[in-house]
Amino acid sequence: MEEASVSTLDGSRSVRPGRLLLSVWNPDAAVSFPAEVRATGRLHAIRSLGNPGEIPREWTALALRVQYRFAADASQTIFLPRKNGNGGFMAPFRRARARAGQWISLHAGDSDGGLYLRAVATGESPPPSHPLVTLLRRTGLAHLLAISGVHVVLFFSVQSYLVRFALWIARRRHGSPDLNKVSSLLALPGCWAYALMAGSPVSAVRAAGMLSVVVCIRHLLGVRGSGAAWTVLFLSTIACAPSMIVSPSFLLSYGASFFLIAAFAGKRPNGPPPLPLHRKAAGWARNAVVASAMAFLGTLPVSAAFFERIPAGAILWNVLFLPVLGTVGVCGAFLGVAGGVFSVDLLGGTVGMVAQVLNGSLAVLARASANGSCWVPLPPSGIAAPFVCTAGAAFGSLWLRSRGREPWPSVVVAGAVFLAWIHIPYAALPDHRLTLAALNVGKGAAHVISFPGGGHMLVDCGSGLRGNKGETVILPYLRSRGIRRIDVLVLTHPHEDHYGGAAAVLSSLPVGEIWIPGGIPGGAFGEAVGGDTDRVRGKSRGDGYGSGGAEVIVRGTGQGSGQRKANERGLLLEIRFGSFSAWLPGDVERGPSAWEGTFRDKKGGKRILFLPHHGSAEAKPGAWIRAAAPDAVVSQNSICFTRGNLVPSVLAFYLENGAVTLRSDGDLVFIEQERRPSLWELFLRLPPEG
Repeated sequence: MEEASVSTLDGSRSVRPGRLLLSVWNPDAAVSFPAEVRATGRLHAIRSLGNPGEIPREWTALALRVQYRFAADASQTIFLPRKNGNGGFMAPFRRARARAGQWISLHAGDSDGGLYLRAVATGESPPPSHPLVTLLRRTGLAHLLAISGVHVVLFFSVQSYLVRFALWIARRRHGSPDLNKVSSLLALPGCWAYALMAGSPVSAVRAAGMLSVVVCIRHLLGVRGSGAAWTVLFLSTIACAPSMIVSPSFLLSYGASFFLIAAFAGKRPNGPPPLPLHRKAAGWARNAVVASAMAFLGTLPVSAAFFERIPAGAILWNVLFLPVLGTVGVCGAFLGVAGGVFSVDLLGGTVGMVAQVLNGSLAVLARASANGSCWVPLPPSGIAAPFVCTAGAAFGSLWLRSRGREPWPSVVVAGAVFLAWIHIPYAALPDHRLTLAALNVGKGAAHVISFPGGGHMLVDCGSGLRGNKGETVILPYLRSRGIRRIDVLVLTHPHEDHYGGAAAVLSSLPVGEIWIPGGIPGGAFGEAVGGDTDRVRGKSRGDGYGSGGAEVIVRGTGQGSGQRKANERGLLLEIRFGSFSAWLPGDVERGPSAWEGTFRDKKGGKRILFLPHHGSAEAKPGAWIRAAAPDAVVSQNSICFTRGNLVPSVLAFYLENGAVTLRSDGDLVFIEQERRPSLWELFLRLPPEG
């Protein structure tokens, strides 16, 4: 968002952060940009959660040149047409975009083919939750839905052939000079108009710029300059906006084009011409496979690092469906733009037929791929593995090409090394120590307990509505530790910020038992838990679970106390291993009296206390510290230790600074905390590129 202004609800204070990142939860409708936004929500500084293996969120801030994120719910957000958007250089393109979109909707309808055609013509994609978007993302064809370099190149090729045909007709009739060689020059303005009319997406502008450089070098200098064009555009982008180097869009688009250029630039067809048709077809098929493999495997480390999932069948689906969806879609978009901008209703029937062809192709894709079932999750990769493997693939490709060999083996080896690297934890032997990891999920809680010798318990799962923490935080952490099964899933109380992420966990990993407080129905913890009655167990004081010499004991549930609040009826847990113990009081607010029974003497052992209700002052943190006499406490933040609260001084760790991991051999305890790299915070304080 540009020119953003944020005010408090009572209007007493306001700030103007200028550029702002807007996050809308659960969007259910497509939005045409540019637009004015009115929303009620919260303003946050963009900071990483500090969980193991995550890509720093500060990278997103650097790439977008923003420092704050405004989070709002879709029900509290309104998108209005831009008031002052009728002037300036981009005004004709915005009007053309609106007319083309309305015209295509009228003649192509709202089927998947019509939505795809409108997205390719105007850049107005369906909402992320739409089945079409999900299908293309899961099959590795998501780049076709946004106006990317593929569309620009195809659009340029279509225009170039049409211009060449028109010049040939004119020459035949009027004897004009042969201008076929400059058809590519004459097609460039239409190519730029297409990119600008679609809202000037970065990938489209980048592709149009690269085409312009290639065409100009070829006609002015007489040399093929795809490599030079890539270098010029790459260095120009870095010089103008250095922070783009950490943008996934920048890395993926430039990476894919680099490996495609490495595979085909300067390559000449083999064999004496003319070749038989079947030999030509075989050559085209081979080139399609090589191109898809080079683009996919070359950018695999970067894509996996940012998105932590890969479409395993991407190479196959790109080879089979890219020619149809890409070429037919761009041709239909060309007709749709011409019909909409110039009001040529005669083209409506043809555009409708194109939409039907696209709709049929998408239906075949959905059936052949089982709706993208090969959408494989990956462990978090960190930074080292993607950097090393991508650099190795690039160097290997250039080295092989310099020796006249095919470069594809280098990307195959680099992709295999990367996948093996990030899956090393799955081959590790179980740790003999007890491990308790408290993940930073923002508002909410999530704890992973790994017992000595194997066995795992997950206590709470964070929120599903606020960023789907089960999918984005918990599952990546479990994969990074090689955890394939959860023996016990504990949901301490029925608040969404504690059970919301359970749906993602239950759908991705086998779970043995689900613990909830006795007396509370499973439906209170969401549909995923309420519909799984076979594994749900209502627990009460004294119940427990043991593995490898360690045990988890329920110390309180609030049953029989007359408490009605969900916080007071939650499970309070104690984790024991030898002389070590850790207390998890959940979100209880009535103080240590909720810990039913007597407090066990430490007897020289180590004790860690996780302050209740994320460390809020209303949960009596001082009373808990005095009752437990811990060696250290863990809290979501430092609020309870400030603002004049009389809380005993003790060693404290705050989850807002990064995830906290405890490891104990039954006697000693080692506490580690993930630290956010301060380097990115320093860069955020630098002035943005002008």
